[in-house]
Amino acid sequence: MGTYTVARDDFTNARRSYIVLGVIGVFTALVGLIFASEISIYDDPYRVLWDVSILVSFVFPLFLAPLVYLSIAGDRISGTIKFSMGLPNSRLEYFAGKLVSRFGTAAAAVLSGLFVGFVVSLATYANTPSPVRFATFAAVTIVYALTFVSIFLAISAATTSRARAMFGALGAYFVLVVFWFGFFPLVNLQTVLDAVGSLLGTEISETTRDYLTVLSPGTAYLRATEPVYAGVMDQYDTFAQFEDSGELYGQPWFTLLVMLGWTALSLAVGYRSFDRSELG
Repeated sequence: MGTYTVARDDFTNARRSYIVLGVIGVFTALVGLIFASEISIYDDPYRVLWDVSILVSFVFPLFLAPLVYLSIAGDRISGTIKFSMGLPNSRLEYFAGKLVSRFGTAAAAVLSGLFVGFVVSLATYANTPSPVRFATFAAVTIVYALTFVSIFLAISAATTSRARAMFGALGAYFVLVVFWFGFFPLVNLQTVLDAVGSLLGTEISETTRDYLTVLSPGTAYLRATEPVYAGVMDQYDTFAQFEDSGELYGQPWFTLLVMLGWTALSLAVGYRSFDRSELG
């Protein structure tokens, strides 16, 4: 018994639903569609990877939310968690098993989508795709997937109702992606910083703004993909944003740490809440 058993049973139960097939299938189809639609636009598959990264940063968390937000809360609502805890499983093993199972599905979606993209580009693009660039992109994207799986799992572990788990997951997405990226013109990170600066009677520097901006997992992910385009950044104007500013927020290793920091913090808070909660 233990983490492996919980992960195996959870994956076995989850794959019977359309959610798992939907996450993997729809994401794979979307990535394949992006590569297919840009055959006549770009000669280089690595340029298309940038467009895929935009899809991943903005949309992929919405694929992960329904996959994860009921992973623990759903068991508590249905009462099946009593059976799992009745077996010789500790709460830590149960929590880790859920993480392994849901993260495994998310990683499978990433690998499936990029495999299809690689095959399409290998067969149809003017320039041969680089396996190293695709592998690097996959690794960074899997870290991003782990981050949001951890965030949603923590919310699931801390809630006891379907509504709270759902609204918690959607709230986290809107704050960390929509709000942080500035999709709402009136209420976003920059307008809040402007308001704070006005209240304090000072102006918040661009450097401070850039550091705060990169603290979003979505922004950190986009910055962390920089190594994918090493040696070819002068080929397309869109890569000019990776110009080295000399600051930490522009370093790929720092942005990876941001994502891993969100992962570690979420798992720590989620498990602590789960460990101290009443399950009965």
